[in-house]
Amino acid sequence: MITRVRSLLALLVVLAGCALEDDSIARVGDRVITAQDVQAFINRLPESAGASREELKDHLQTIIDFELKLMAARSQGIGTSSAYLARMNRIRQAKLVGEYERRSVHTTMQEGELEDYIAREKFDRAIRLGDIVVADLETAENVVGRIEAGASFADIARQLSLNERTAAQGGDSGEFRAWNQMIPYFADKLFALEVGAVSEPVQAGGEKYVIFKILDERAIQLNEQRLGVIAGELEKEKHRIAKAKLVAELADQYNVEPNPDGIAATLQALRAGSEALASAPSAVVLFRYDGGEITAADLIVAADRRNDNDLEKLRNPEEVISFAQENIFPDKMFQEAAVRLGIDREEAVVQWLEQQAQQKLAEALRSSVLRKRVNITEDDLRQYYEANSHRLLHPEQTEVQEILVGTESEALRLKGMIVDGASLGALAKKHSIRSREVRDDEGVFHVHRHESPQFGGFVEAAVEAEIGELTGPVEVQEGYSIFKVISRERRRESFSEAELRVRSQLTRQRRRDTFNEYMAELRSRYAPEVTINEDRLAAALTVQ
Repeated sequence: MITRVRSLLALLVVLAGCALEDDSIARVGDRVITAQDVQAFINRLPESAGASREELKDHLQTIIDFELKLMAARSQGIGTSSAYLARMNRIRQAKLVGEYERRSVHTTMQEGELEDYIAREKFDRAIRLGDIVVADLETAENVVGRIEAGASFADIARQLSLNERTAAQGGDSGEFRAWNQMIPYFADKLFALEVGAVSEPVQAGGEKYVIFKILDERAIQLNEQRLGVIAGELEKEKHRIAKAKLVAELADQYNVEPNPDGIAATLQALRAGSEALASAPSAVVLFRYDGGEITAADLIVAADRRNDNDLEKLRNPEEVISFAQENIFPDKMFQEAAVRLGIDREEAVVQWLEQQAQQKLAEALRSSVLRKRVNITEDDLRQYYEANSHRLLHPEQTEVQEILVGTESEALRLKGMIVDGASLGALAKKHSIRSREVRDDEGVFHVHRHESPQFGGFVEAAVEAEIGELTGPVEVQEGYSIFKVISRERRRESFSEAELRVRSQLTRQRRRDTFNEYMAELRSRYAPEVTINEDRLAAALTVQ
């Protein structure tokens, strides 16, 4: 490694010496490739890649190839296309907004602020939950009504709850959970409730709904790692508040004013559907300010970025204004402020934007070439599947037969009965508390390694157990498990199962091969435009 570094240093000395006499090592059209360009390229490589003498020609060819792509893209007019210009405008805006925000939005943590935040958000509290799981919203609302009328939460849980693990205990989960041990969507709703309170119905996936009750609470001690996470969340919140304050100040400073006619026209288009707004003139002005405008096009871009049909929710001018203040004003005001400060003219920013422009131009060329030249048919997919089906396998599957019970003593009793000749399947059918959604009547199901979180410790035991050996009791999240591994296998995927993966793999291969062919074409086409200073290159290659 030391020898390689010394060789690289010596090589760069030679290149720099060449540059003093004649700066060029190669030329592509009007573009001169200098020793400094090669050195900068080498400096950007991962350290492990190195830059030996043998690799110098490859590095130089990579630089030349990049210039060939730029020449081809410009000759095709890609750099003046509306799609490319719009992309570069977005990149420029993001850069200016990011630079201004980094320099202008500052926060500090005051003494005691973290502790107050923890207490306010109840991060130092763990709660024990009861739950009633039902099949649909109508049933859930009926359950809430009965509880509000005085019915017992526990009695309803025993009667109706689909959660087999907690129903028998009146819905009681039996465990305390802190904020970070719950899905944030649930935690936000439940940690706002006091002990004894019952939640509104919460959708739990699919058609199912859950009604929770806060059964108990207790204080918990937060470790250093958790305190660090909470401090990070507080910093984000403080940053968000400081940013919103600065946006409001800038909007006031630049005299942002709504345009009632433009907002009315936008709402009229929205009433005809969001597609009508997209086809309406993008220059419809929603707001004016000193130095610029906010248009319907900005509204569409902001809504697309959020991707949750926000436009369809806008029904009146106040909602349009509120949406714009939250989703459009920050970028518009920060970009305007950045321009007024001259950030867009700073040398480092100008160079960065130029590098981005070249990189995105090369990417746009590649996308254009592949879009035109790569077309994968159904026959192509099937041929690739047949040629590679031996590698298209499911993850290893462990098939087990299990009895899951609540206590270790019960598990030991049932294991003894199996050892004495009782049927594991018959006992599973009668005693196992494993959900019927997972297993069959006789306790048979299969697991994969990636399902470990779902089965709370069982998967780790199952994948290590010997096939055919009665194993357990093993303590898992739901109780105690005794089981036999029936088989382990990696089943070959059918074409329908593997189709998405086949398409992905074949697409990557075709795209790589197609663009390599295209680059060979470019090298041939533009060969007269490329010259290499062989003397300077040879001098570099002779460095010992």
